Amino acid sequence: MHRIAVSLLALAAALPAFGDDVTVLAPVSAVTVYPDGAEIIRRASAELPAGTHRVFLPYAGLDDLSALPRIATSEGVTIGTLGFRRDVGLDREALFTQAQATAWAEVERLDSEADAAADARARTAASVKALDARLAFLDKIEPGEAATAETVLALAATLTEQVAEAEAALVEARAALRPLDERIAEIKAAQAAALAAFERLSPPDEVADMISVELTLAEAGPVTLELSELAPYAWWEMDYDIDLDREAGALGIDRKVIVAQNTGEVWADVALTLSTARPGEAVSPAPVHPDPARIEEPREVARGGVASLAMEDAMMMAPAPEPVMEAQMKTATMQLDGLALSYVYPEPVTIASDEAAELALDTLALDAEPMIWASPRRDETAFTIARFTNTTEEPILPGMANILRDGHLVGREPIEMIPAGAETEMGFGPIEGIRLATIFERNAEGDTGLISRSNTREQRLTFTVENLTGEAQELRAFFPLTYSEQEDLRVRVTASPAPDERDIDRARGVSAWDLALVPGETAEVNITVALDWPEGMELYWYP
Repeated sequence: MHRIAVSLLALAAALPAFGDDVTVLAPVSAVTVYPDGAEIIRRASAELPAGTHRVFLPYAGLDDLSALPRIATSEGVTIGTLGFRRDVGLDREALFTQAQATAWAEVERLDSEADAAADARARTAASVKALDARLAFLDKIEPGEAATAETVLALAATLTEQVAEAEAALVEARAALRPLDERIAEIKAAQAAALAAFERLSPPDEVADMISVELTLAEAGPVTLELSELAPYAWWEMDYDIDLDREAGALGIDRKVIVAQNTGEVWADVALTLSTARPGEAVSPAPVHPDPARIEEPREVARGGVASLAMEDAMMMAPAPEPVMEAQMKTATMQLDGLALSYVYPEPVTIASDEAAELALDTLALDAEPMIWASPRRDETAFTIARFTNTTEEPILPGMANILRDGHLVGREPIEMIPAGAETEMGFGPIEGIRLATIFERNAEGDTGLISRSNTREQRLTFTVENLTGEAQELRAFFPLTYSEQEDLRVRVTASPAPDERDIDRARGVSAWDLALVPGETAEVNITVALDWPEGMELYWYP
């Protein structure tokens, strides 16, 4: 196929007369979904004789276009003038897909059933009305003035019999109305569901806007038109089930994608590609402007005070104005060596407008080292941590993840991108049987606030780790040891036992203790922090 690109100026061209006009649908056949937006490819096919023809394609959303779609066609076919027509009447049933035709047939069947049910109810309702009229008539019958006792008794007997028959028939007729009303309600619900199912398939409208394409064929045969455009209302993101098997030292990552669209039409059995590219963002670097430096003689504050100086600064010291530039969009945070990743889904996918689909991708298996980490300063329990390396050949992309430990769900949280080959740690939930506590003794001076005005302070604290799991546990406890970056503020810290590692990940003072606890054992670490500083200064510190 070969492509041409056209602008909206082409729509103003007068359309010549053609012998053969053909109307065909161009349903969505392939979609590349980006984190924000999608490229949609529509395909239309027709069998045409040799010569010049005009193909009309129903096309919603012309008002939102800044340019017509890019168009490609079969080899040997020449594309001429393009244009559009507004509000063209269609024989839409002739354009139905098989799925649309089946859904419409169900709508029509239920319409017929609704008419039949309404007719049946109307007949029964007419019987009720007739019986009400009969009873009203019988109620008004009176014996004449010349009636004898015998005729009165005979009339009474006849009326009694007639009224009893009418009342019984009326009860039956009213009882017959109830199932008919229930059936009508059921049919109405089925009609609404059938119509919703039909509309979900994005059927063509009875009146639609049209794109027209002039085609010239040297020889008769099949012709395929392909239209490509960018649509803003679509997105995708990764979703995971991440399960740590502690006994096996293995991590299973079930990868899924959530794809959503709100384009106003169904994507029915489309070829789906997921891309990390972001075509809606900047394609060029931000411009770089000169950055001059300047100095001036110091100036005294004028009598007008700070406000006057500020105005003078604005007038005399401001650099020459730079050209006004459009605000640049933020650089995409997801960049993989400047290249985008793409995932081609192996099966056709159907996603209706205003809906989302969850699609399974695959499962990654990684080796993992289970560990137990504890932060007694902030937490009440220890947590399971897994350290692993992404040994796949592709990054694990950002997304939401269900976190499982030994098959049991412990939480859900977002994960950041893990590049190929990168090592990382990930949490897998608390261990309630490992309890943590931090105990603060009173300061030596009795000063317990955030601000201390005396020039010495000594703080003693203890953190504990208690093993109530019934099993021996090995864990690493982290605690921040106080430090100072000011010469006048001297800090002396003693810890018993001493930490096994200090300044972890270059975070000054962050220290770790490697502990091994038998069931029921409590480990205790005692820390003393002594501070002194010049008189007249205030200490700002919270341990």
